[in-house]
Amino acid sequence: MNWLGSIWTKGSFRRKGNGHDRDIVIFGFFLLLSFIFWYLNSLEKEVEYSIRYPVRYVNLPEDRVLADDLPSRLELYLKGPGYSILKLRMSGNRSPVILDVSSINYRKVPNSKALNYYVVTSGLIPKLRNQLRVECDITTVKPDTLFFAFDRIIARHVPVKPDVEVNTERQYMVKGALVLEPDSVEINGPKRIIDTLSAVMTKAVRMKGVTESVSKSISLVVPDKCSLSEKKVLVSIPVEQFTEAEVKVPVKLLNCPDSIYLRIFPDVVTVRALVAVGDYKKFEQLPFEVILDAARADLNSDEKLPLTFRNVPPFVSSMRVSPSKVDFLIEKKVK
Repeated sequence: MNWLGSIWTKGSFRRKGNGHDRDIVIFGFFLLLSFIFWYLNSLEKEVEYSIRYPVRYVNLPEDRVLADDLPSRLELYLKGPGYSILKLRMSGNRSPVILDVSSINYRKVPNSKALNYYVVTSGLIPKLRNQLRVECDITTVKPDTLFFAFDRIIARHVPVKPDVEVNTERQYMVKGALVLEPDSVEINGPKRIIDTLSAVMTKAVRMKGVTESVSKSISLVVPDKCSLSEKKVLVSIPVEQFTEAEVKVPVKLLNCPDSIYLRIFPDVVTVRALVAVGDYKKFEQLPFEVILDAARADLNSDEKLPLTFRNVPPFVSSMRVSPSKVDFLIEKKVK
């Protein structure tokens, strides 16, 4: 009897527990249902909401460009049925509203000498509402004013400047200047940018271990809001094997006062330079000179006078003279 009693007791507790769970489920169901009805009813009511909406500007004047960027989003303040605003919020990736600049009644900024204009965004509300196609009103747009800073588009030719660094192997050097084809391009863009440009740069190129001449197509760096007539240029880099050449050269005196004799020791010096192997035999015939300019020398000093070069060919490098300074003696002329 005790055994049957214990079974009956456990069973009665189990049935009571199941009833309690059912009550909770039923209560939750009706609570959810009432919330849904309440929410659906609230969607019919008028609410206010703000949303940041993307915008795209089209049909800018052909001979003008925007000097400053316009806002890519406008903050719209909406008022209308809740279901309409909910639909707009749940639209996911929103296609931007289109603002046709050619149809906007913008005005020139007072006392502005530049091409600066403005438009009050409240005047754009009808255009925005037609594109959004929602059953609500746009009450306000922020920012309240859009400023259009235009600049004239001009074109001119500018030289191309290579941003190229060449490191050769030992006994090899770049012979002369780099050759560019084309060496200049036409650039189109805002006047305020074009007027500041002295050249168009190539993209940076770094080369190592070069032992022969190289031609390489290199892209140009396009300044912001500009376009170029060429996207790339061909840069030719002349590389040759170099050797050291040596020649004896007399020192040439310049601007020596008529009242004195200026004697220097030594008056013949040794010139050494790196030249291309193919130009080695021409080195002695090169028209360079070693000079001493008396007008620039301190003839009242006890120090030696420095020597300099003149008419050095561009394909000769690392040119040096030995000795680099000379002793001197001044003798007055007898009248």
